[in-house]
Amino acid sequence: MSVIKLDKLPEKVILPLKQHDGIACAPLVKKGEEVIIGQKIGDCEGSDLAYIHSSYCGTVESVGEMPSPFGKRVLSVVISPSECAESVDFVPEKDATPSRLLEIIQEAGIVEYYQKPTYLALKPGKRIDTLIMNATFPLITNAYLDSLDKVLEGFRLMLEAGGISRGAIVIRADDKESIKAFKNAKVGGKPLTVAPIIGKRHADYYFEDSDAEIIVLAGGKITYTPTMMNLLSGNVMGRKIPLGYEPADVHVAVCGVKSAKATYDAVYEGKPYLENVISVTGAVNRPGSVLVKFGTPIKDVIEVCGGYKGEPGKVIVNGSRVGVALYTDDSPVAKNTTGIVVQTKDEVLRDVSSACIHCARCVDVCPMNLLPGRIAVMADQGMYEKCGEYYALSCIECGDCAAVCPAKKHLVQLIRFSKLQLLKMCAEAEPAEVTE
Repeated sequence: MSVIKLDKLPEKVILPLKQHDGIACAPLVKKGEEVIIGQKIGDCEGSDLAYIHSSYCGTVESVGEMPSPFGKRVLSVVISPSECAESVDFVPEKDATPSRLLEIIQEAGIVEYYQKPTYLALKPGKRIDTLIMNATFPLITNAYLDSLDKVLEGFRLMLEAGGISRGAIVIRADDKESIKAFKNAKVGGKPLTVAPIIGKRHADYYFEDSDAEIIVLAGGKITYTPTMMNLLSGNVMGRKIPLGYEPADVHVAVCGVKSAKATYDAVYEGKPYLENVISVTGAVNRPGSVLVKFGTPIKDVIEVCGGYKGEPGKVIVNGSRVGVALYTDDSPVAKNTTGIVVQTKDEVLRDVSSACIHCARCVDVCPMNLLPGRIAVMADQGMYEKCGEYYALSCIECGDCAAVCPAKKHLVQLIRFSKLQLLKMCAEAEPAEVTE
């Protein structure tokens, strides 16, 4: 698949200082300063951190709250870019030790598609025996097939950095282009094993019959979104993850195709995390995959795809079901941006919700065996602790419940809001626990 490269210089670049699941970075630059490509402009403290680097040369226009792809304004560095191509010195470290590899990944500011800093995903403080690469986004995976050797080497480096003995790459069973490419690929001079996930034949089954460090599994027709990591781990490894737990609790870590390529770039080229391939679909004139530098406004990405097709009704980042609808296309592309979906005004559903009729269809389709309708009612009434008792935090936000609800209840939005409130309550409770 050909990838569109966005070469046009944007009018301004917006780099959010929080592009990961952790504390925000503090700005290292101020208005009027000149910056170059690869320069660190955001520094974090603590254990959950992901440094921010400038993806362009230019002049800092301001440091303040700006629109972001996360649905709210966040502290950001705004840069007026220039044609200058000056960069910091990129120093490769091809013979780095495992501990140094982890440091390189951290210093490069690499972040997973689900917002966790990659170095923490590889070393979560628990024993990890398998690293899963989620390659179930066909448009993204296909866009990296031309550099598949680098992706695979980056994945191998991630295993080494985390001290993880084996890796499983998961692709969709109907992604024929990726299946063909992986079948023709080699790791360490050996061809890859590409096998289907059938019944109880999970990853362990194929690892037992193979001495390979890395295998590829084609499993179903599911695209595993950021909120579906537990489902991904359970389906691939066959290890049941109890409600309220995460993959690391069953000795599994999850990464993406982009972070594997970024790891290769950081180690073999010395580059920090500066750009990604994202998919652009829906009501644009030339849908496709675009290589975009972080901080580039989304309107510039849509422009390189031929512009809007008709009058836009919604611009959604990271999936029409579980993504965030933006209030402005000035919002920038960030590290965890995987795709942009554009809907026309006619495509935007404006159904009015009515009272729940207790049909239990939402319960029937929930892959996590939750009670979506009940959780949504409690969230609507502000009963967030009760939402927690009904395992709201285990919701993967797949959207199946809202899709089948005859009352058109805003189930996903209500459950998502309850999760945010529960996490906020937990964060506020932590200092009190420490002082006791």
